[in-house]
Amino acid sequence: MAQLIENILKYISDNGDVNTLKLASAFNEDHQKIIGALKSIQAHGDLVLAEPVSNKKIELTEEGKIIAEKGSYEAMIYNSLGENGLPQAEVMKLPNAKIGFSKAMSAGWVEVDKSVTPPIVKRKVPQIKDVVHEHLNKILSEDISSISDKEKQEYKKRKLIQEVVVKSFDLKKGPEFSLTLTKLETDLTSEMINSGAWKNLKFKEYNFDALGAPLSSGYLHPLLKVRSEFRQIFLEMGFSEMPTNNYIENSFWNFDALFQPQQHPARDAHDTFFISNPKTSTKFPTDYMERVKKVHSKGGYGSKGYGYDWQIEEAQKNLLRTHTTAVSARMLYKVAQQKEFKPIKLFSIDKVFRNETLDATHLAEFHQVEGVIADYNLTLGT
Repeated sequence: MAQLIENILKYISDNGDVNTLKLASAFNEDHQKIIGALKSIQAHGDLVLAEPVSNKKIELTEEGKIIAEKGSYEAMIYNSLGENGLPQAEVMKLPNAKIGFSKAMSAGWVEVDKSVTPPIVKRKVPQIKDVVHEHLNKILSEDISSISDKEKQEYKKRKLIQEVVVKSFDLKKGPEFSLTLTKLETDLTSEMINSGAWKNLKFKEYNFDALGAPLSSGYLHPLLKVRSEFRQIFLEMGFSEMPTNNYIENSFWNFDALFQPQQHPARDAHDTFFISNPKTSTKFPTDYMERVKKVHSKGGYGSKGYGYDWQIEEAQKNLLRTHTTAVSARMLYKVAQQKEFKPIKLFSIDKVFRNETLDATHLAEFHQVEGVIADYNLTLGT
C-alpha cells in the first residue's frame, strides 16, 4: 500500500490532474485498491483533492459473454441445419432452441417445410451475417458508436447487456500536496503541551462514526441456557418439538388418559393446583374417552383395570398441568388418527406446576424434559 501511495503522488506530481480509473489502468491495479490508497492519502490532510465522478457504462451479462464467444442462438440454429435441413422436433431439442428458432424465423433466415411429414426446418437464405455476435464483441471492446439505441434496447430486453454506473474520482493537487506522507499523531500528550511541540504536529482526525467495542450483554439465563442445549441435542437426534404452550390442562389428559386412577393422592388439592374459572372442560374425543373409562373400570389390552366406577366429573376438572406428559398423551392420540401411520420422535421442554411446600430446593413450578418415540417393534435397546 505504501508503494502504491507513493506512485499515485508521483504520478499526480508529474502529470497533473488524473482520474482514478486511469490510475488503475496505468498501474495495472484493481480500482478498489486505488480508492483505498486515496483514502489513506486523504487521512493525512489536503494533499490531494478528489472530486467524485459517476459514468454510465454498458457491459455484457454472463449470457452476453457466451454469445460474444460462440455466436447468437439464431445463428447456431441456422448453422445446425446443414444443406438438407432438420426435422422441426429435432431443431427444438437444440440448446436455446426456442428463442433461437424464433429469432431466426423473424430474421428470415429459416423456414418450415410443412409439405412433408414430419415438418422440416430449412435454410431460407444461402448465408447470414450474425449482427448480434458482432455487436456484442464491439461492446466487449467498448466500441459502441455504431450500435443504435434501438439495438441496445433490444439487447437489454434479451438480457445480453446491462447498464452499470462506474464511480471514480478526479484527482488534483491539494494545498498541502507532498510526495511523502507525514506520520499523524494519534494522542496529545502532556510532553507535547509543555514543550509546545503540538503546534507543529499533525494529528489524525477523530472518526466519530466508528463503532465502539460491543458491550458484554444479553446473556441467556442459566435455565434457558440449559434448555437451549437440551433442545439442540434432541433436534440433532431427529426429534421434533411438541407444542407445549397450554399450561392449563384438564384432568382427562393430565391423569385419566395416562391411567392414573381417580382416587390417586396426586389428584388431591394438596398436590395439584385446580382451576376455579373455568372449573371444567367438556370437549373430549367421545370414543377414546369411552375406551379409557373401560380400562379404568374393567380393564383391557391385558390389564385388569382398577375395578372402580369411573366418573366423568373427575376427568372434566381443569388444573395447572403437573407434567408435560399430558402433551405427549394428546400427541400420541393425534398420531393414532392418521390414515397411514408414520414413525415419530417427539420431545418437549417446558414448565409444569405442583402444589409443593416452598423451601430451598422446592418451588411450585419447574421444568420437565420429555421424549417419546412411536414405532413398531421398539425395544429398550432402541
